[in-house]
Parts: sequence; structure tokens; C-alpha cells
Amino acid sequence: MNYVSEFRKKKGFDKKLNLSNIQVALECASEGNKIAYDYIANIDNQTEKDGFIVHTHLNLIARIYEQIEGMLSCIATGCYTSAEALARVVQESSVNLMYMALNGDERTITAYMAKWHDEHIRKLNDWKKEVSDKDYANDVIPLIDGRINTVSHYAEYIELAKSNFSVTEIEYNDLWCNSLFKRFEKLGKAGDYFSIYHRLSGSSHMTAEDTVLHMMTLQYPIEARQLISFEACSYSIMMSRIVTKSFVEAITYCCIRHNMLDEESLNQFKRLLSKLAISTAEIAKDAGIPSSSEEDGKERINELQNRLGIFLNPTK
Repeated sequence: MNYVSEFRKKKGFDKKLNLSNIQVALECASEGNKIAYDYIANIDNQTEKDGFIVHTHLNLIARIYEQIEGMLSCIATGCYTSAEALARVVQESSVNLMYMALNGDERTITAYMAKWHDEHIRKLNDWKKEVSDKDYANDVIPLIDGRINTVSHYAEYIELAKSNFSVTEIEYNDLWCNSLFKRFEKLGKAGDYFSIYHRLSGSSHMTAEDTVLHMMTLQYPIEARQLISFEACSYSIMMSRIVTKSFVEAITYCCIRHNMLDEESLNQFKRLLSKLAISTAEIAKDAGIPSSSEEDGKERINELQNRLGIFLNPTK
């Protein structure tokens, strides 16, 4: 299947728009998504809990894939910082799915749902208190009550799941811990939390880093600022490939969780993961990432310093 042509048509992109920066990530995410969906959606669920797990996993896979499409659309249209914000969503969601597949079951999913419901209701009630003495209270409170009433229907479903799968409120945190870092940690991915998820926080939270860099480089010649911008854009592209790899890893674990054990099928995922790893390595230098080799890393740093030095000290 020509995933790039299909994506271009689906998103309404002009035929002349260059999509080479997203091609590998798009193809790997799309193919992985199709393999996982075709396998998991055709499982013959023998019990209620099996169906509960399968349909939850399918829903999460579809939602993450949609975020990947949004992330790659941002890169295709030059919205690199927005792509990083969505990349953070993809990374967090992929880890959550991975956690459910490797460490979870129907009770884990029930706690995931119940904790969302309880927190959402709490926030709605906090909102009611906050506006209770405002002039517009009579207009807003009925709207909040309407939302609470809507969410009550979710509560009925969640209570049924809690009853069917023997989940009590006291178990919520053990089944689905509040800390995202803990989920990374339990998967043996604490390093990914800092190097991928936390690193992508800058765009999501509009942190000071980009403002500091902007202020520091105001006096730089245009060529130096263009070089910095090129590295920043390359970095965003690289991160899109890294988080796409996390997605493919998560859906691989999902399929294994659902007994995909044949070598041919698993090799399809291995091939996609390898392609993403290679494409990430290929752009790493442009993204300003030193090689793991000490000598290559020093060479990269010296090269960057020399190029900046030429811009900042043109008489030398």
C-alpha cells in the first residue's frame, strides 16, 4: 500500500508538498497499525474479560495512531514545535499502552477508567465552587451540572466493570499508579522518560528554553541563526521518528499479549523498528546529537563550533 499517497490525499496536501521528512515514520506507523489492527480485531474473544481487554487495546491503538498523523502533519507543514508537543502525547500514550499490555489486565484497565472518572468529577465540583460567587454563576453552573450528568452514564459502565472484575477503590493506585514516571520505570524505561518524554515538555509547556535561546542569539548574524533553526527542525523530525518507534514497540507487545507468536508476523514488527532506528540515526547529526563514539562526538562538536565561529568571527 502507498501510505504516503493515501496520507497526502486524506489530509488534502498538495501533490508538490515534499513529504520525505515524514515518509519513514508514516510508513512504519501505518503498516504497524494495520498489522496490529488486522490481528487483534479478528481475535475470537472467549470471555467477557477478553473482549474488554481487546476492545480497549484497539481503541488506544487507534487514538495513538491519530496523534501520530497529527504530529506528522505538523512536520509536513513546518509546524515543528507543535509536532514536538504531539510527540509527547504519542510517547506517553505508547508507554501507557505498553504498560497495559505487559503489566496489566482487565483490572488494570478498570482502574485506569475509574481514576479518570473520579478525578474528572472532582474537577467539575471544584469548578462549581470556584464560580459559585461569580455574577455569571447562574449561567455556568447548569452547564457544569449537565456535564456531571453526562459523566454519570460513564460511571454506570465503570461500576459494572468494577463489579465484574472485582476492583475496589483502595486498589486503584496499585493497579494504575498516578505517576507516569513509575510506569516508565516499571517497564525498565526510566531513561526514556528523561531523554524523550521530559525532553519534549518544552513545546508542551512553553518553557523558557526557546526564549532564552532566542534572546541569546539576537545579536548573531542571520547565518548562525539559520544553522540553529536547521538543527531545531531536524531535532523535531528525529523525535517524531523516535516516538513512532515507541508506538510500534507498544503495538508489538500488544500483539504478543494477544498470542501473536509466529516468527513471520513478529519479523514484520522487527523490520519496522529497524527502519525507524536507522532513519533516526541518519538524522541525528543534523539534529545536533553527538555520536555514541567519543571521537565522532568530538568531531561533531568541533564542526559545530567551527561553523558558528565563522559566523560570529568572520574576520578570523
